[in-house]
Amino acid sequence: MSNGPDATALSRIRVLELCDDKGDYCGKLFADMGAEVVKIEPPGGDHGRMLPPRWSGGTAASAGLGYLYRNTSKKSITLDIGCADAQGIIRELARGCDLIIESLAPGKLAACGLSVETLLADNPALVITSITGFGQSGPHRDYKTSDLVASALGGAAAVTGFPEDPPVRLAGSQSYVMASTMAAASSMIALRHSRRTGVGQHVDISIQKSMLAVTSICGVGKWLEDGIISNRFGTSLFASVPSGTYACQDGSVYIMVNRPLHWQALARWVHEVSGNKEVLDPMFDGPSSVRQPYRELLDIFIAELTETYTVDAFYREAQARHLAVTPLSTAHSIVADPHLNARGFYVDVEHGDCGRLRYPGPPYRFSVTPWRIQGPAPCAGEHNNELERLLQRRPPATGNSTPAASGDALQGLRVVEFTAGMAGPWIGRIMAYCGADVVKVESSDFPDVTRLFVPPRSPELGLQSQLSPWLTDWNAGKRCVSLDLTQPEAKELALQLVARSDVVIDNNANGVLEKLGLGFDRLRQLKPELVLLSSTGYGKTGPDSSYISWGPNIETLSGLSGLSGFAHRDCTMTQFAYPDPLAALYGLFATLCALDYRDSSGPGQQINISQLEATVASIGDVLMEVLANDREPEKLGNRSLHMAPHGVYRCGDGEGGDDRWCAIVVATEAQWCAFCGVVGRPEWLDDPRFCSLAQRLANQDQLDTGIQSWTRERDPYEVMHSLQAAGIAAGVTQHVEDQWLRDPHLHARQFFEEITHRVKGSVIAPGLPLGLSVTPGRTRHAGQARGGDNRAVFCDLLGLEQAEFERLENAGVIQAP
Repeated sequence: MSNGPDATALSRIRVLELCDDKGDYCGKLFADMGAEVVKIEPPGGDHGRMLPPRWSGGTAASAGLGYLYRNTSKKSITLDIGCADAQGIIRELARGCDLIIESLAPGKLAACGLSVETLLADNPALVITSITGFGQSGPHRDYKTSDLVASALGGAAAVTGFPEDPPVRLAGSQSYVMASTMAAASSMIALRHSRRTGVGQHVDISIQKSMLAVTSICGVGKWLEDGIISNRFGTSLFASVPSGTYACQDGSVYIMVNRPLHWQALARWVHEVSGNKEVLDPMFDGPSSVRQPYRELLDIFIAELTETYTVDAFYREAQARHLAVTPLSTAHSIVADPHLNARGFYVDVEHGDCGRLRYPGPPYRFSVTPWRIQGPAPCAGEHNNELERLLQRRPPATGNSTPAASGDALQGLRVVEFTAGMAGPWIGRIMAYCGADVVKVESSDFPDVTRLFVPPRSPELGLQSQLSPWLTDWNAGKRCVSLDLTQPEAKELALQLVARSDVVIDNNANGVLEKLGLGFDRLRQLKPELVLLSSTGYGKTGPDSSYISWGPNIETLSGLSGLSGFAHRDCTMTQFAYPDPLAALYGLFATLCALDYRDSSGPGQQINISQLEATVASIGDVLMEVLANDREPEKLGNRSLHMAPHGVYRCGDGEGGDDRWCAIVVATEAQWCAFCGVVGRPEWLDDPRFCSLAQRLANQDQLDTGIQSWTRERDPYEVMHSLQAAGIAAGVTQHVEDQWLRDPHLHARQFFEEITHRVKGSVIAPGLPLGLSVTPGRTRHAGQARGGDNRAVFCDLLGLEQAEFERLENAGVIQAP
């Protein structure tokens, strides 16, 4: 395998893709990393090709911008999957590929003679990944989905936006992006197991469960701990004070303070500029919980500061003071962002006679096998002439391991974490779940942020470092050690640990590991085959690389918050720090790609995740409107450019409170006819305002008013089930209590996991919806103390003698729990 400038991480992988917009982003992730992805479309092409918005500079037949973005680097073959001859061709193609990605309705493959059992009998090492709304089993298996419905049932919409507004989805199709990225990572885990054992498997990805995992910061563990149902909270965060958008002279900035020192720095700045002495009162000092009662007062103080600056001046001065402040970006401003352009993020792609089109770039950077758009989205059937070559059998892609009995998918891998928060730790959490030995390195001065936890029902207990539900969600299953890395002997122990490992994960600020003598150049000398992943807000290079941020800051900076929500809102925020789990899933996929390349005799390498770039990539289809047409995208709220009705409708007060809503999406004329029957309005079929899609799109206000007069008299679950029975996508905007008490499908699918806890005995946590049928994974324990595995790691693994261990512990090199 080439290690030169054209090396690609996944060049030995061949993928068949049978996906619409629910899963084609998964194929893009593989294709842009070098896999040969063959997209099978119906004659005439996928329906998604024609969906708006379109490229004004393209030809009349050119595909919509979303389709162009999600299908780069692929090949296209047209086959009628309902035809026996086509089914035979697909079956033969499957014999020579490594992975199939499909998003057909459950049971559709089997109905076409292409069941999982048949495909695995033909190719026992094959991985078949299915992406559907609710998975392949359970009482809601055959329910219809959409991005809006998945956002509702998956818990995202209920905690996005303002309490005065309906729950709202994020810009782009984020439930599909998350499910596709989860599917890509799960597929790589399954492929690694297949390489080692020769055993393939079915990967069953539920879009609903993927969204629930991503929103875990508002999930069942937190709710069982504090009994508080997270809700929409405007631009502020319920757990961070102060936080939110603040007006400057020419726009808005986002401020997030959740550390005591950061508050003191901001208070001093307010005092310097406004002369306000009250802001310096010690009663405001401490964690955010201390300032909760004074949120509105502090907002007034801060506004006195921000209104004296322009956005850019405040942004730069705040960052110079080490405060997490970011602008509220538009699509145009993020496309023109100096930092992203200095990093060469946006890339030009040739489109033949249509010329060049600029695209959002990589969600990750590889030092040896760079991400690369190999070419534009193909025309339908563009590669039909390659069918004969593709039907030729290929030797299986195998790694260096010898065949072994089936076991945990990632057994034999060791991962060392220098992480805190979620963006880094969630990668290790998932790898530990799949059998990797993950060792988390902390210190008494810099423990994981989740250890700074005061039980909400027993605040008199003070900090309880093992009890946070977020410690479970992001760090369960790992081994925890504690070292004072400022001491040379501690650094030596860390180097010994790395030398016995395969992966290092770091999400500290830029330069922290380098200052400790643990930078990539040093680690690579120690172990050339090492994979090191670094995740930071802005990336390793560029003019703003030293800036600090949290997930919500990236929501505003990336344009996600400015593009999401309703037209009357400038900024629409989530309550689940979306860029953190997003970056983690991208990071997991990237790490597995680097390991696959390493196992084929390639070297190790460094991967850099910029959480800003990862988030921009997730809304790449929306930003194409600027890049292609120089037009700011329309803020759609819950509406669609090509479906109506398409919204979230208030329902009657029922079990679970009065903030009850149901998402409804009508995608076809047949569904519209069925919808009119369910709501008892057959006259709408002949109403000139609603008798065609074009008319319904033009008269959505009147249509929505009529629909809500029906939903307002009904329980949201009644609305959902009655519409789903008629084949119409609908979903309750569930909050966490709904998920636990009122969603039998989640329990039937065993989404919630009961985990043995070191202190509590057992806890309930959101599941990790990897969908692996042969190697499903499990969480072995939760609630480990900082340093709780010191002796096992340093003595049993590294071979320290008892006396030496005690000497280092007494010297504070190894820090006792």
